Amino acid sequence: MIDFRYHVVSLVSIFLALAVGIVLGAGPLNEGISTGITDQVKQLTAEKNQLRSERDAALTATKAQDSWAEAVTPALVARQLGGRSVAVVELPGADSSQVDATVDVLEQAGATVSTQVTIQNSWIDPAKQSDRDDVADELTGQLTTAPATDAGTEDVLAAELARALVTTELAQTGQPDEGGAAVLKTLTDAGLVEVDGGTDASGQRATLALLVGGAPDSDATDAQVTTDDAAWVALARELDAASAGALLAGPPEAAADGGPVAALRSDKDVAATVSGVDDLDSPIGRVNVVLGLRQQLSGGAGQYGTAGSADAVSPQLPAAPQ
Repeated sequence: MIDFRYHVVSLVSIFLALAVGIVLGAGPLNEGISTGITDQVKQLTAEKNQLRSERDAALTATKAQDSWAEAVTPALVARQLGGRSVAVVELPGADSSQVDATVDVLEQAGATVSTQVTIQNSWIDPAKQSDRDDVADELTGQLTTAPATDAGTEDVLAAELARALVTTELAQTGQPDEGGAAVLKTLTDAGLVEVDGGTDASGQRATLALLVGGAPDSDATDAQVTTDDAAWVALARELDAASAGALLAGPPEAAADGGPVAALRSDKDVAATVSGVDDLDSPIGRVNVVLGLRQQLSGGAGQYGTAGSADAVSPQLPAAPQ
């Protein structure tokens, strides 16, 4: 049995340990801990201030670069697309302000925007698949070239929209196209697209196509991302095949996983013929769109911007037309 003296010794030991801890904590250990924490706080504060200064410097430099790019844009793009027309297709998630700014630069380059079309979410909504199938069946007979026997609904719809918006024949641009207008009306009535100015303002085809995408949908499932990617790649492929050239552009987020530019670049066959631009949120990116479309006219293609998947920052500047 544990006797009374054992309890006394145990209690004395505990109190001695507490006393020693208090003395050390209030003395040399406290001083060392406080000094260490203070030094760490000072170091972190200095690092934070340094990072803030670097960020501010980077923002200032970026604003200066954008100002310079805006100032020289008219000279860089002048006459690069003179006499050409462009059909602009806005994908779900695209920033309308970026679309408007790009249209302005296209016009500075001498191009005419024949039609602006906004693809609606129903183009990819799984719940609308049956409706899309019906529209594809209705429109298949209007294609100038019969679709492949294994073509899916999204392939057929992409080919139909391309047939309505673009042509390879320069002489056919600016001319009324009743068949194209009918296709656009059918797609609009089905809620798949929206035409700027209404379908009454459509009916004239372009020789070039510009698709504008945005950031990926963060709430989309993997299956939905796969479906979306296939739809945008099909649209880019068909617009390119039916025209003198096509380009898909978007902000840096569009080149991230699940984004339309990333989808294009992941399909090496399509990326070899359809150009991509991933910095549309900047003046330089909008110049890249013009230069990329100009390159398309000469039979070239490339992937441009600041993302790791880009081939170069910008296409080579061609000589200005005489």
